[in-house]
Amino acid sequence: MSTFLQTEPLMKPIESTEDLHGYFQMFAKPAGEERVGIECELFGVHSETGEALPYSGLVGIERVLDELAYEFGYEPIREQDHTIALQKGNTFISLEPGGQVELSAEPVTSIHRVREQLDEFFFQLKTISHFVGSIAWITSGIHPFSSLRNIEWVPKRRYQIMARYLSHRGKQAHDMMKRTATNQVNLDYLSEEDAIRKMRISLAITPIAAAMFANSSISLAKPSGYLSERLHIWRHTDPARCGLIFKLICEHCSFQDYLNYVLDVPMMFFVRDGKWVVTRQLTFRKFIERGYQGFHPAQSDFELHLSTIFTEARFKQYMEIRGMDGQRSHLIPAISAFWKGILYDSEAERSATRALGRFREADFQKLHRMVERLGLKAKIRGQRVLDLARELVRISEKGLVREHVLNREGQDESIYLGPLKEEILKTGKTPAEQALELWTGPIKRNRRALIDYLKI
Repeated sequence: MSTFLQTEPLMKPIESTEDLHGYFQMFAKPAGEERVGIECELFGVHSETGEALPYSGLVGIERVLDELAYEFGYEPIREQDHTIALQKGNTFISLEPGGQVELSAEPVTSIHRVREQLDEFFFQLKTISHFVGSIAWITSGIHPFSSLRNIEWVPKRRYQIMARYLSHRGKQAHDMMKRTATNQVNLDYLSEEDAIRKMRISLAITPIAAAMFANSSISLAKPSGYLSERLHIWRHTDPARCGLIFKLICEHCSFQDYLNYVLDVPMMFFVRDGKWVVTRQLTFRKFIERGYQGFHPAQSDFELHLSTIFTEARFKQYMEIRGMDGQRSHLIPAISAFWKGILYDSEAERSATRALGRFREADFQKLHRMVERLGLKAKIRGQRVLDLARELVRISEKGLVREHVLNREGQDESIYLGPLKEEILKTGKTPAEQALELWTGPIKRNRRALIDYLKI
């Protein structure tokens, strides 16, 4: 949910909505300079019981951050005398509200580098665990064991405000904040037209990707009744800022349509002189027109507001794709590879658009709800999602082969789709179903065995 750093270059005053015209356009990249950024969230748990690590204490998340800073040269970011994030260059390690540890890695040019970033991050976490205590780091879309009341809030003022605000907008907002985790992909765009086109096809693909990567079937130490409970929880968080937003990226839409949406989403807060100002019944448009309690908006306020838009894909200084559950570590590169293969190859993008062209917004909205429980068994207008997923992965694979970005062994990036093809598409079983079969079958609800299965 973003570590916000306020710096002087971002404090340019905003005197009218026209000052924001062209904001998204200025972050377009030249062809050939597109990069991939990842955000990877993990749950820290006690390795014996699987219960969530607290933020505080000798065996807690803050201690982990402090040890990471000491051993691996990160710069601590502190709030009210607490370590709440780390920074090294353009790489951040931050915390979600329930102590989920998130890697926001420096954008890179290949999935090979993504794999290296993940390996380094996992090595650092596992190394630190030997110093701190009996800790495991697990990957899932939802915490498999701990309840809300057993997960400590991270002491960030941002999260205190969000918790209060969102509790009035959705009945499962606090579950979203404390009990869910995801893998996200950040991609560049070449122009306004390219960005809108990428957003449109991404939102169409999102329910299918969510089905492929569904991985939140075990919750509170029992079957949740969902394959992606995380997706269900997000649907009951805040409809004003979550979900699919097709109406903003129609065939003739522009960045101005997206900007108008952002301007009319209610604000939660802004920052002045290091203090968080809570807003009430204020949109960013009204903030520009009227100010608030004597304050007037700056560009940094707008960028902070953008970080509170939680749609399944969103624009910031890049396009962020958000709709997948947290995955077991060997599957995480497959997420980035899947999206890169489609969105960074023009032929693949056209093929994916044709493959989904007969479906309409209502079909995708309905499918998005269906995959919460059915995963790859869901259907859209009578067609199996599994078949569409297989077709999209073939399209992505061809795109990655054409990109021809090789590692030291001469392999292109399509190798990272291997686990997705073999473990999920070949079997027709989502990660959620595989975990559930293991939990109710061979390991007989043994927590330590499930931890071993999910840990990095």
